[in-house]
Formats: sequence, structure tokens, C-alpha cells
Amino acid sequence: MIEEIISESRNGTRPKVSDENLKLNEQPTHNVEIVSESPKDALREVFQEAPTLPESEPAESVAAKQPTEKVLAKGRIALFLLGLLLVGGLGFLVWQRSTAPKAEKPSRSGRLQITPVTVATVTKKTVPIQLQAIGNVQSSSTVSVTPQASGRITGVYFKKGQEVKKGQLLFSIDDRSQTASIQQAQGIVAKSQAQVQQSTANLSKDQGVVEQARATLDKDRGMVEQAKATLQKDQGLVEQAKTTLQKDQGLVEQAKMTLQKDQGAVKQAIATLTKDRAQAQYAEAQSQRYAELYKQGVISQDQAQQYATSSRAAAATVDLDKQAIANAETAVKSDRIGITNAESVVKGDLVAIANAETAVKSDLVGIENAETAVKSDLVGIENARAVVEGDRAAIEGSQAGLSADGGALKNAQVQSSYTKVYAPIDGRAGNILVTVGNVVQPSTDKPLVTISTINPIQVAFSVPESNLPQIQKYADNGKLKVDVTFAGNNRPISGTLSFVNNTVDNATGSIQLIGDFNNADGKLFPGQFVNTTLTLSQQPNAIVVPSQAVQTGPNGQFVFVAQEDDTVDNVPVVVSNTINGLTVIQKGLDAGDEVVTDGQANLVDGSKIRIKTAADSKDNSDTTKGNNNSDTSAAKETGRKSGGDSNSSGNKSWKSRKNP
Repeated sequence: MIEEIISESRNGTRPKVSDENLKLNEQPTHNVEIVSESPKDALREVFQEAPTLPESEPAESVAAKQPTEKVLAKGRIALFLLGLLLVGGLGFLVWQRSTAPKAEKPSRSGRLQITPVTVATVTKKTVPIQLQAIGNVQSSSTVSVTPQASGRITGVYFKKGQEVKKGQLLFSIDDRSQTASIQQAQGIVAKSQAQVQQSTANLSKDQGVVEQARATLDKDRGMVEQAKATLQKDQGLVEQAKTTLQKDQGLVEQAKMTLQKDQGAVKQAIATLTKDRAQAQYAEAQSQRYAELYKQGVISQDQAQQYATSSRAAAATVDLDKQAIANAETAVKSDRIGITNAESVVKGDLVAIANAETAVKSDLVGIENAETAVKSDLVGIENARAVVEGDRAAIEGSQAGLSADGGALKNAQVQSSYTKVYAPIDGRAGNILVTVGNVVQPSTDKPLVTISTINPIQVAFSVPESNLPQIQKYADNGKLKVDVTFAGNNRPISGTLSFVNNTVDNATGSIQLIGDFNNADGKLFPGQFVNTTLTLSQQPNAIVVPSQAVQTGPNGQFVFVAQEDDTVDNVPVVVSNTINGLTVIQKGLDAGDEVVTDGQANLVDGSKIRIKTAADSKDNSDTTKGNNNSDTSAAKETGRKSGGDSNSSGNKSWKSRKNP
């Protein structure tokens, strides 16, 4: 174990023995005072001082004892170094197990240990918000192909493990019994079809009878309407004849009144004639008397002529009265003839009324006969309809029988189709469990082959139920991306989240998710375990560090942050997730900080560091290949350089920032 500690010390993985400790081989031990903390120059002065002699011993005795004391001093130094290495190894183990940060102590030689480390700059970048889980690849659909018909296998048309397409012929079963059943069912169907056709013909014939009865009904109804129209016409003629009779009777009455008026005019004319005759006779007598008087010269000629004129006027009036009497008598004769004619017309009107009323009575008889015919037609139609309904019932019965027979035929055809077994889905066939010649029976527990769809394929995985609200939040914006990787294939295969289970598993407190993947290249296989990453969203300006910079202690996770004075601070951090070797820091760091990514095992809070360079990497490689002397010299050279050049080289390789 001591040799391992020495070797690891030479390789730089454990605390190294300083040059000053190695020089102790050349110094007396009884006069060396080990100082816990002192500057480097003071240490050199202590080790370079001459040994101090005790006052009680003379110089001569000291000179005599020097050879012996040198031998003893070398042995003591060896024992001291051995003890120091043991204590250092035990202290390293205790420190490694202890996770509480402690202040770095200087070495026994008084110099602080400077640890070479690798650092990285804290940056900001857009990182995805992801959930990771172990997923299980499963087929999107798996079908166990089972026989649905009994018989002997006559053909197998694929090989086990072969990719098959939906509808591809897989197996054939002996179909002779199914063919015989189809032929028998076809004969029964033909017979039922003939019965349906016969019933349909009877229905057509009886429907013709119904149509004929309806035509007769329409005709008789037309006759009824025609008889009613004739009745209305004849009733109109009766009313018209009665109106004409009344008019002609009025003419008779008017003619009689005219006759009476004309007879009165005759009487008046006769009376006027009598009066005018008397006046004419008087006027003539006056005319003759005054004519005599004129002749006698008693009166003048004018007076005589005046009376003569009056006598002639009276005679003319008498003549006019005679003419008026003759005219009035003529009018009376004419009125009598008009009365006779009007009475003849009235008699004719009465005959016309009698004839019209006779026609009306005949029309009523015709209407009754036509309505009786209509009633008879309605009875005939009802009888014909009853026959038609019987024909329809017969057709329905025949069609029902035909449907049943057709169903039996289809059943036989379906049973025959079962003798050819086709692939129900696209997928990969499993092991073939039967061969040609095997007799199979319809069974659900003895499949012929199992087919699994592998493109597309699904990956099922579970996440804690605490992530469910976050998944629901981002799933509302669209389909979420799912990436899977597995051993031997670190290149992610991308798919989309297609299913979130509706129940949380009470036993595990998780919820199942399923993603769909295009598996055209066949990289995913059912039953395979994969690493699943569900991407929810993108987080912009996230603080990220290399994942190896984050350490875990009893108080949580922390990182070592490099300071401007070449020391490190132990800074607690809050980590959210890790993506592609980068850890997202929610709290504790700022962009631009320098964190230690390699060499944390030798660090505590406040440790001195030196940033490794390319030359250091080369020196370490050479040290690994060299011998022990070269290792020691390399370690010394490194120690010398670390004292004077660590700050300058570190400042050249990284920008010092004060941790906020």
C-alpha cells in the first residue's frame, strides 16, 4: 500500500512529497524544527541553518559523534518519511470519504499544495426542457392469426420472420366441403328468386286491375259530374222559362192595360167628335146667319168671313175627331192581337217549363245511377287493393325466404373464404406453428402465426406523476418530440408523443406515455429497452456547465469555482436537468464563471490551483511512460513551475472572474 501511495504521489493523483522534505536526508533530525505555517523563504532559511549544539556538550565530543549521528539521522528520516506517507494516505482516504468542505492546510513542509485542474467557462444557451426515462419498444399492433375453418392445411406461402403485407396469402385450407355448401345454397337462392318473381308478376297483374277499377271509378265520377252539370243546366232552363213566363205574363198584362187605355181613347174621341159636331153645327148655323146678315148688309164682310172660317174650322175638327176615333179603334184591335199573341207565348212558356222540369227529373235519375256506379267502383277498388296487399305479403314472404337463403349462401361463401388465410396487417411474421398436412380447427388459443407491426412502432415509457401538469401544458401546443437511443446506437431516433394514459399507476406513482416512431430501417425491435427523452419545450438563456463539474455532497450538489487569486470556492448549486453532457444550473452560477471540470478529488474550499495546459498534458504522458527518477524530476519541475508560472499560464488560458 505504501508503494501505491508513493507511485500515486509521483503521478500527481495524491499529495506529493516536497523537495524540502526530500532534503531532510542531508540534515540532522534532532535539531530540525517543523514549522506548521511559514513563508517559502523562511523555510529555506530554517533548513539551511547550521545545526545548533547543546551547551553541555563540547565541540570535540560533537565532532566524534558526527559519523554515528549521520547514520542514525538517515534512519530516523526514513522512518519519518514512512510515517508521513502512512499518515498522508490515511488522511487522503478520510478526506475522500468526507464530503464536507474543509479549509486546505499546508503540507508538513510549510508550502501550500497547488493542484493542477481543468476549468470550463459557464455559458448561456438555449437548451431543451426534457424528461428522460427507460422505455420499452412495443408493436403498434400484434395479431395472432388463427384458423376460422376446419380442414387440412394445403399450402403455406411465406417464411417465418418474413415481412408480409396486408392481404397477402399466408395459408390455404382444403375447401371442398365449403364449395359443396355454396352450390347447395345457390340452388336454394335460385328457387327463392323464382318465387319472388312469380309473386311480383301477380302483384303487377293485380295492380293493373286496381288501376282499371280506378279508371272506371274516374269515368263514373265524370258521369256523375256530367249529370250534375246537365241537371244544373236544365234547372237553369226551368228558371229561365219561369222568368220568360213572368215576362210574357207581364207583356199580356201590359197589352191589356194598353187595350183599356186605347178603348178609353176611343170613347174620348167619340165624345170629342160629338162635342165638335155640335160646335160645327152651331158654327155652320152662325156662318149661314151672318152670311144672310152680310147679304142684308147688316154686318161687314170681315165679320161674315170670320164666322165662315170658324164654321170651316169646326168642320175640320170634326173630321180630325173621326180620324182619331178610327186610329183609336185600330190601336184597340192591335192591342187585342198583342194580348192574344202574348197569351200564346205564355202558354208556350208553360210548356217549356214542364219540359225543363221533366229533364231535371231525368237528370236526377241519371245522377243516382252514376253515384250507384261510383259506389260499385269503390267496392271493386277495395277488393283489388286487398288482392294487391295479399300479393305484396306474398312477395315479402318470398323476399324473406330469399334473404334467408342469401344469408345462408353468404355464410357458405364466408366459410369458404376462411379456407384462404390472408395477412390482416402489415408486419413481420413470427414462427410458423403448422405445416402442410396439419388439420386445424377454429380456435383462439392455437394461432397459426403471429404478425407484429414494426413500422410504425411504439415506445412506452413512464414518468413521475409530478411531471403530468407540465406535459399537459406543453402538449396543448402540439405534438411533443420523443427521442430514443439504445446500446450500440447513440444517434437519436425521433418520434412524436401520441398517447398519455388516463390513469396514474398507484403502485409506482407514474403515468404511462407512448410515442410513435417511423421504423422503416428496422432499428427498433418489439421488447427492446431504450433510453427515452421527451422534449417539452426550449429554455432560452439557460446557465449550463459541463456535467463533470457538478459534484454531490451531504448538503446537495456543488461546483468548484476558480477565483482571481488562483483558489477555488465551493459553491452550492441547484440543478434542473442534464442534456448532452451539459447540466442546467438554476441557481448558484452566472455566465462567465470558471468551474473546475477535472481534478476536484484533490480540492477543498480555498485550495490553490493551477490551470492545466497542453504542455502539462504532454508532461503527464511522459511521466506515465518514464521511470521513477524521471517521475520525481518531473514532479520537481512541475513544482518549481507551479510556484512562479501558474498564475501567468492560468491567466493566459482563462479569464479570472470574481464569483458573485
